[in-house]
Amino acid sequence: MNKKTSNIVLIISAIIPFGLQLSGIKTVLGNGSIMYSIMWALVNYLFLMTAVEFISKYKKILKLEDLNIKKRTYNLNVFIYIGFLLFVNIYFFQQMYMRDNKIINIFANPLFLIGLLLLFLFNLQNGKFPSREDKDTIIYDIPQKSSFRDGRDKLGTLVGSYGKGLVLGNDYFPYEYMKSISKSKNDEIVIKGKEGFRNYIVNIGSKNSANQATIEINKALNDGKIDEKKINLKK
Repeated sequence: MNKKTSNIVLIISAIIPFGLQLSGIKTVLGNGSIMYSIMWALVNYLFLMTAVEFISKYKKILKLEDLNIKKRTYNLNVFIYIGFLLFVNIYFFQQMYMRDNKIINIFANPLFLIGLLLLFLFNLQNGKFPSREDKDTIIYDIPQKSSFRDGRDKLGTLVGSYGKGLVLGNDYFPYEYMKSISKSKNDEIVIKGKEGFRNYIVNIGSKNSANQATIEINKALNDGKIDEKKINLKK
C-alpha cells in the first residue's frame, strides 16, 4: 500500500475518537480518555489498513473476465474485517461515553466479538492465501504444512481460474507467461513463469489446493489455453 493511502487511512482512523474528544462531549473516563482515544485510533488503523489492502486486491480479482472462484472465503473475510471495525468503535464509544444505553450495550456485548472470532476460525478452514517472498525470483508458496493462522484448505480452496489464467487467492497468473508446470517429488505443483521483468515460482504443496490447481490446469489444456509442452504433471 502506498504512503498516500496509508496516510488517508490514518486520518480516517482518528476522525471518530479524536472528533469526539474535541467535540466537548463529556467522557466517563476523565483524564484517561486521551489514552483511550489513542488506543481507539490505533486499533481502527490496524483493522482498517488490513481491510483496505484486502478489499483492493479482491477488487482486482473480481475484474478478471470469466472468473471462476469460490467467493465465500473472500466475502467472509470482508464481513469479518468490517464486523471487527464496527464492534471496536461501538465498544470504545460505550466505554468512554455511553455506558447506560441499552441499545449500545447490546452491540458492545463481548458475545459479538466471540461470534466474530468463531467465524474467523471457521473461515481459516476454507483455503490458504499464498505467501509472497520478493527475491531476484519472486516466490509464491501455498505450503503443505503451515501455522494455523495461515489457514487450511479442509473446507475449500482459494485456487480458481479466469479466462486467461490461474487464480491463487488474491494473485493471478496468465497462462501465456507460464514457462513450465511440473510436479515435484513431494507432489507439489511447481509453476515457473515471468511477471513483468522478473521471474516467479509458484509452489502449491497443500493437498486440496494442488488437486484443484491440477483440475484447472488440465481444463485449460483441454480448452487450448496453454501449450501442452509446458506441462509435466507425471510423477
